[in-house]
Amino acid sequence: MISVVISFAYIGLTSFLLGYGIKMAVGLLNYHIQDITTIFITGLAAATVYAGFYSLFAKVGLGANVLLLLLCALVIFIGKKELWQFLCKEKSQLNGRSLILLLLLILVMAYGTSRGYMHFDTGLYHAQSIRWIEEYGAVPGLANLHSRLAYNSSAFVLTALYSTAFLTGHSLHTTAGFLALVMSLKGFSVVKLFWRKKVVPSDFVKVALLWYLSIIYTEMMSPASDYFAMLFLFYLVITWLELEEKRVDNIVPYSLLCVLLAVTVTIKLSAAVMLLLILKPSVILLKNREYKQIVLYLCLGIIVVFPYLARNVILSGWLVYPFGGLDLFNVDWKLPLGEVQYDAEEIKVYAKGMRDVLLKDTPFQAWFPSWFKALKSLEKVWVLASAGSLAAGGLWLVRAAMQKKKEVYGIMFLEGVLMAGYLFWQMGTPLVRYGYLYILAFPFLTAGLLFTSLWGKSKRAFRIAVGVLVLLGAYKGLNLVKDMARYGKLDYYVWQQDYVAGAYNSYQVEDVTIYVPLEAGQIGYEPFPSSPYVREDIELRDGTLAGGFRRK
Repeated sequence: MISVVISFAYIGLTSFLLGYGIKMAVGLLNYHIQDITTIFITGLAAATVYAGFYSLFAKVGLGANVLLLLLCALVIFIGKKELWQFLCKEKSQLNGRSLILLLLLILVMAYGTSRGYMHFDTGLYHAQSIRWIEEYGAVPGLANLHSRLAYNSSAFVLTALYSTAFLTGHSLHTTAGFLALVMSLKGFSVVKLFWRKKVVPSDFVKVALLWYLSIIYTEMMSPASDYFAMLFLFYLVITWLELEEKRVDNIVPYSLLCVLLAVTVTIKLSAAVMLLLILKPSVILLKNREYKQIVLYLCLGIIVVFPYLARNVILSGWLVYPFGGLDLFNVDWKLPLGEVQYDAEEIKVYAKGMRDVLLKDTPFQAWFPSWFKALKSLEKVWVLASAGSLAAGGLWLVRAAMQKKKEVYGIMFLEGVLMAGYLFWQMGTPLVRYGYLYILAFPFLTAGLLFTSLWGKSKRAFRIAVGVLVLLGAYKGLNLVKDMARYGKLDYYVWQQDYVAGAYNSYQVEDVTIYVPLEAGQIGYEPFPSSPYVREDIELRDGTLAGGFRRK
């Protein structure tokens, strides 16, 4: 746990300074970022892109961190006066009570990040992916050794950047926990409704965020890409709502949120449906003939996705894996098209509760009942609430459109995008951990829109909303105490709980020993490198691991 707190401090310092550097740059566009959680989130996104670029040329270890610190020092040098004023302003808003609560929150989140449940896929390939990045960066044809290593989530390069394995000998996986800590600040800002004396739609989504954080609390020590993607998406939806509620006309923050959305897609491709949000800034910029800004945001988008796409090509030979429709590169390490297509179909059928790829054309009415039956009780509630929100949200959209209130057009658009997101998830790859944004944020937002439009100015309704919030908080608070007690006896008060260490056999690829897990693919971080089974059809491209793998 001590190692987690120290890691949080390092991630917090560097992400804040990177985010502040971007804050200064955004100031040139006549928009000033004030929210400190936005600075942290922006900094984490920038660190993700930075680590992705660095991995294209070298291993992400000591050198990457030295350069990162130099960039942070540059931010301090350039903006020291403005930075000092900002910090003084933030400090003035912290009284003794809020400071104690903040420290308590940090300790609670550090505790959850120090121990808990290690995601199955982390033992299967997450840990190995991170170690490859730590040791070699991007390796050509790595997918030939283990096809899942082609699941090129940007969450892994970010985790490798902050693992400090080169310094401590322990590969820390605390980045998801730190992101959860930052987002908990965003979620707990719901208490502002007590001063505001009014409930707004974003309050409901903040409650949904806190609910999601309670779900992943005992799992967030695992560097699973799902957690990163969902938390970024929650941030994006809440911030978008806050902008709409404040009636911010400046298109810059919406455009920058779309750039952040591009970063999120490089973390998890399932977030791609949310790219529909790009329509709002695109239409307004084109309407106002802001061609310079259009070029700027296009360039930012290209910069953000370039390292992800380049890593895809290096790892698998395909621009977007596992999508075989873009066959653009003829490299000697390219994964066969049939395997790419099989992998894509396997993901879909697995998400629908099936195990045979031959069942990929099973109609909705055939797979849905067994899929729904296999869900946990609360997951069933959220899925039903989301399905019901399609009708309730549709009625709200019709009512809002008939009233022709321009001030709610932006929220109507967001609600429509979340509807599309839910349908895309439910009909496509309905694995629950892929879709928490749609089965939590969507129904909560719909409830918020109905509540505020029907009873928004009622004092009685406000008291009811506060009462429900208190009850939910008490329920989740009790569960949190139980979760903390359940893992309290585990001795991880100095070092964080390590990756799983599964049993294994080994085989040789030329002069290199490759390890094969014996227990359902669970091999973890050590030993290294590994493949899920003995691969007799591959060879080293140049006799070294750094040179990568190809088919014989």
